[in-house]
Amino acid sequence: MISTIRQLVLLIVCGLILIGGQTVEAQVTQAQYSSIDSQRFQINRPLSDFVRVKGQEGNYLQGIGLVVGLKGTGDTNLSPTHRALSLMLKYLGSNSGEGPDGEYLPEALKNVKNTALVLVRANVPAEGAEEGDHIDCEVSALSAKSLEGGTLAISTLQGPNPHDKTVWAIASGPVKLANDDIPTRGHVMKGCRFERTIRNPFVTADGKIFLVIKDGHKDFRMAQEIVFGVNNLEQNVSRGTSGQIAKAIDQKTIEVSVPPQYRDEPVYFISILMETPIVDSLLNNKVVINKQQGLIVIGSDVEIGPVVINHNGIKVETTDPEASKFVTVDSQKSYATRLKDLEDALTTLKVPAGDIITIVEALHHQGKVYGDLVYVN
Repeated sequence: MISTIRQLVLLIVCGLILIGGQTVEAQVTQAQYSSIDSQRFQINRPLSDFVRVKGQEGNYLQGIGLVVGLKGTGDTNLSPTHRALSLMLKYLGSNSGEGPDGEYLPEALKNVKNTALVLVRANVPAEGAEEGDHIDCEVSALSAKSLEGGTLAISTLQGPNPHDKTVWAIASGPVKLANDDIPTRGHVMKGCRFERTIRNPFVTADGKIFLVIKDGHKDFRMAQEIVFGVNNLEQNVSRGTSGQIAKAIDQKTIEVSVPPQYRDEPVYFISILMETPIVDSLLNNKVVINKQQGLIVIGSDVEIGPVVINHNGIKVETTDPEASKFVTVDSQKSYATRLKDLEDALTTLKVPAGDIITIVEALHHQGKVYGDLVYVN
């Protein structure tokens, strides 16, 4: 029976699926004429799933530092390292060198092999940081063979603007390799301490907030859904008064005016704003795949183009009505060819979910799936 089913040919004609087998065909054609609209679904999700607040972006700090205590794997014959080591020793108060002020001269340190010049980088979270906060930092060797067992000496970190010499943080601490196969890179857990508070302003002087739509949702229709939802929120909190506080600048940016009653409490307003329920207008045009669990969810608006696929003895063919040699489709009952129809037919044939996912991916690779593939874990 299974081998017989595997030889069946699936033909999709203008939204109908015809299968070369009478028993299976009868099971599939029962729902062939149902309206696409009747199978649509809507899910409301909080606004925070779709947007971020402009101004609340991550940033980074960087600087040059020294890793000491290496096992002979440090820099060799690298004069910048020796000069940096000389300055560090002077900064730490050492005065037993041969320099005029007791400092160590770089040439006196030329045989040091346990020190490495490194690039230090720390990512500042989008919400900013307070003075005294600690975060992780990364170190990358400029010339050393390995940073294993080393300790980052005190390093000053500045912002990404090379003209701004402000020291925002200081980094130090034991280096732990992120990957044993890459001994020239590591990180220092909670090794970066902020010396200044970093705040990311998000309200303009004239009381406006800008929302940036996240990747995967940037679309004119989604922008309009967000404007509609936010303006409805304002009407609700203002007890029915007409409030048009939001407008779309383009398909990725929404301008929101903070209502007068929240001007002194913008954080409270944003907490309410980001919980605004928004209809995912693109939900029905997505295919969500979880390979680990073998799950696939297909939106009702996802269509497919003409194509022929052979997979594990199953031949899938989608074609235009003019090319079909099968029965004529009633023009009053014809709809666009939908991926959901194909999935239903394959499920009827007891095709494993993994094979269905492979077929859908092949269709998408050929540019025949008119929708977005989204992978989740």
